[in-house]
Amino acid sequence: MRQYVLRRVGLAIPTLFFVSVLVFAMMRLMPGDVVVRMVEGQAYAPTLEAMRKDLGLDRPAHVQYLEWIGGILTRGDFGTSYWTRQPIWDEFAARFPVTLELALLTILVSVVIGVTVGIVSAVRQNSAADYVGRVLAILALSVPYFGLAVVVVVVPAILFRWTPVWTYVAFTESPAENLKIMMVPALVFGVTRAGPIMRIMRSALLDVLRQEYIRTAWSKGLPERGIVLRHALKNALIPVISLIGLQMPLYIGGSVIMEAIFRLPGVGLFFFEALTRMDYPVVQSVNLIVAALVVGLNLAIDLSYAFLDPRIRYR
Repeated sequence: MRQYVLRRVGLAIPTLFFVSVLVFAMMRLMPGDVVVRMVEGQAYAPTLEAMRKDLGLDRPAHVQYLEWIGGILTRGDFGTSYWTRQPIWDEFAARFPVTLELALLTILVSVVIGVTVGIVSAVRQNSAADYVGRVLAILALSVPYFGLAVVVVVVPAILFRWTPVWTYVAFTESPAENLKIMMVPALVFGVTRAGPIMRIMRSALLDVLRQEYIRTAWSKGLPERGIVLRHALKNALIPVISLIGLQMPLYIGGSVIMEAIFRLPGVGLFFFEALTRMDYPVVQSVNLIVAALVVGLNLAIDLSYAFLDPRIRYR
């Protein structure tokens, strides 16, 4: 187990390095000039050259990259925003609970719907419930989450002249009000992500139900619920866990659009606003932090396989 973890961490280092270089280069290749944008509309704006020197943009690109990545590795300093002059890590830490809550609620919704429908569809194969579940899975795969989110926001305003108030309330202030606001984007996002889980759950459970040990359980006269939930479901969840791990970047990255549509003050909205303002340090650092989170979550998901199936061992 220890050697496996060390190998995975060793592979994560070049991955994160590649992400940092790629994001840094892409930001510098974006059309437009952040300095020109910052001084627009300022009657007493400093010269462009003075602004570039103040931001450190007058130096070669490789020097800027080494200073940015060196500050992260040596001091844990992700830099400061060009626009707000606030430390990026402080902004990220303040907004991350909102994004984490949205991601966890989305995963909960997608897993509950996907696993439940997948189990019913597999146990009642080729029945009306199975066909309905498969149709729902295809619909969930076909509808983009951002399109559904726009419909949820716009349609009530057009048909009923009613626009919901999306003023965010922290969970610590009022759990009920917080969940009332967060459950709408979580349901919209989670329903669209439940489609792949439904299909994987159905096929995996059908495969497990054909195994010899399941047939032995049937021959012993064990109840259907016990066979499915106690003996088959645990092994059938392994592909589902793998799928959640593969979708983890989408769960986190999709929050950028969801938070922008529903105006939730999370990391996604922070990233979106920084991207529109060409705030290089914020975009670079948020991308790197999210990439590190995704790598760590995928490692945790891989290690969970041994718990779900004792036959799996890491060496």
